[in-house]
Amino acid sequence: MADTAKKKKKPSSFYRRQDRWALIMMIPWFIGVLFFFLKPLIEVCVYSLNEVTLDLDGVHQSWVGIDNFVFVLRTHATFYQDLITTFAQALPNTVLIIFFSLFAAVLLNGKFKFRGAARVLFFLPIVLATDMINIELGSVSMDTLDADSATTALSGAMMLVRFLINSVGLPRDVISVMMGVIENVFETIKLSGVQILIFLAGLQSVSPSMYEVAKMEGATTYETFWKVTLPTVSPLIMTNVVYTMTDNLMRTNLIDTMKNTAFRQAQYGYSAAMSVTFLFVTLVVIGVVCLILGKVVFYND
Repeated sequence: MADTAKKKKKPSSFYRRQDRWALIMMIPWFIGVLFFFLKPLIEVCVYSLNEVTLDLDGVHQSWVGIDNFVFVLRTHATFYQDLITTFAQALPNTVLIIFFSLFAAVLLNGKFKFRGAARVLFFLPIVLATDMINIELGSVSMDTLDADSATTALSGAMMLVRFLINSVGLPRDVISVMMGVIENVFETIKLSGVQILIFLAGLQSVSPSMYEVAKMEGATTYETFWKVTLPTVSPLIMTNVVYTMTDNLMRTNLIDTMKNTAFRQAQYGYSAAMSVTFLFVTLVVIGVVCLILGKVVFYND
């Protein structure tokens, strides 16, 4: 009987082949992590604890301990403030992008005529938002506009601000945040493409029977969204939050500061200390966010 039980617990040849092919497919990933992530990460950690100089003979290191970290956190003119500003901007931007991505995915997942064409028209600007187009759009300033257009835009913005202050009674800080969101609407749309696709794939995997049951129970569209749709895609919210935060952090001025410190000022040890500090704070912040979201994420087994 014991031998029979052991034989039954053995995985079949199909599953063994499946596991073998899974490992084979992961070999490129292992190679990439080993040579393009772990190796540079270890080197940066070593450089951060040394004074690094370059000459014709190669790289020379002189042990300084935590002096590089003390310098970048206490003595450097802008790093500490830029670090705080980076995360203070990344967190609200992440929330805004997640809300917009989920909203857009729900709309695009609806059943209506020419849905495929609508999706193409929606994603076309995101796909075409290449670096060259962004440079051209960024080069357009108020100086390139004629005087009438500039005056009209400025007058419209001032009228909106006066209306929100005098008629609606919103605080100036709230209005400032709203105007910042409006100014960055194109950037928000541009950075939401991947998240929308992930949410859209998740929405399409929701079983229609769940919506049918909700409809039979008399649930409204609003209740169906909060009771069925949102819990079902909640694991994808965590995925998108991690991706969005990482993407936002890699687009900040802090990255340019670290590059300039290394390649323009030749302060490789200081730049490595900045990188390690930035990585550590990023892991801590993302870890805390994942712990908070993990308490409300619903996994459908």
